[in-house]
Amino acid sequence: MFLISGPIGPVVGSNQSFKNTLIEYLNNNYEVYHFAFFYKYSKKYDLSEFLNYKNYHFFGTPDLFEYFRNIISKKNTKKEVEIPIPHPDSIVKPESEVTSFQSIFFIFYTIFESIRTILLALFIKPDLIYSYEVFSTIPGLLIKKIFKIPAVKRFQGTYLDYNNLNNKKLWFHKLAYKLKFDLAIMANDGTKGDKVLEKLGITNYLFLLNGLDSKLLEEIDKKKISDLKKKHNLENTFVLGIFNRFHPFKRIDRAIYLLKETINNGINAKLLIGGMGGPMKDSLKKYAQKLGVQDNIIWLGRIKYEDMKYYYNLCDVVLIVNDYANTGNQMLEVSYLGIPAIATDDGNNSKFLNFNNIYYVKPEEFSKQAIEGIKYFYNSKRKYQKNRLNTWKERMEIEIKEIEKILEEKK
Repeated sequence: MFLISGPIGPVVGSNQSFKNTLIEYLNNNYEVYHFAFFYKYSKKYDLSEFLNYKNYHFFGTPDLFEYFRNIISKKNTKKEVEIPIPHPDSIVKPESEVTSFQSIFFIFYTIFESIRTILLALFIKPDLIYSYEVFSTIPGLLIKKIFKIPAVKRFQGTYLDYNNLNNKKLWFHKLAYKLKFDLAIMANDGTKGDKVLEKLGITNYLFLLNGLDSKLLEEIDKKKISDLKKKHNLENTFVLGIFNRFHPFKRIDRAIYLLKETINNGINAKLLIGGMGGPMKDSLKKYAQKLGVQDNIIWLGRIKYEDMKYYYNLCDVVLIVNDYANTGNQMLEVSYLGIPAIATDDGNNSKFLNFNNIYYVKPEEFSKQAIEGIKYFYNSKRKYQKNRLNTWKERMEIEIKEIEKILEEKK
């Protein structure tokens, strides 16, 4: 299998979808040739688990590329620092995270990866192409056409609004979704990617929730939770938590607003904010100062994924208040763990994850409804049971079964 992933990879502290996808193919004896646009020893990515497999072969970029990528990334972040804080009831559209640089990169990467993979395909002769995300679709399709082999494209969700498919900023996303592959795999993460695919004429697709990572299923060390409570001085405190990147539609601002409302209602509360950084960090810190709650916020920085279950268990309520992509890994994880959560809902969350530990609010009525959720959980002090959901292994069994059908048909 040629796995083409561009800049997508096993980011430290995030992107369990990519990691679990690749691990399951390796565990099912696929010989994986992984083509990516990052350095093998980049600090941002962790390939160590994959490199232990004899059937894994990585083709990345030189260290020099990493140096220039970091410079460009820092410059882009500096340009966006002064992003204003939206009203808690306003809706921030997902394309706010897509930059003009990404469309330029799409063209550059398409040329670079098409040449590289086609040349190597002449010698390695793959049986299957697996294009992971938007940037990898054209190289994958070219190899499919030239060598007449099956090709699959996989998306972790979509930025496209199915009611507005002609967004000029997202032209390369629309192109990637429209390309005809043997199978499209779209994550059911709340972005309604199934409707996007159907509107673009794609009928052969899988639309699946993500799975639970094995690290989340491991037994919890209660002493570690106790130690973290002491470390962050959380005894006798009602703890809110939000764990997300500092990008506009991730809505960390709503969590800060809700912290203020919680305190105004006489509840001694603190807010844990864990995230990998992003262009809104300075704006969010200023917002916290403006609301006078900066002393009630603990900025955790990047959290290792294996520690996430401990931080969830520190919280009396986890906040999943994105305007978009809110049926993702965190919703699955708090649902499984039975952790109380307040989550925004546009109909997708409550349809697929209708559990009693989740208090759903309409994003356009957040300022009215979210505080009612806080009061509900604060007064009830109820313990919730774990909920049954697919593990990543179970989720990947569905996908691999479909792909093996395609491979069998193409023989």
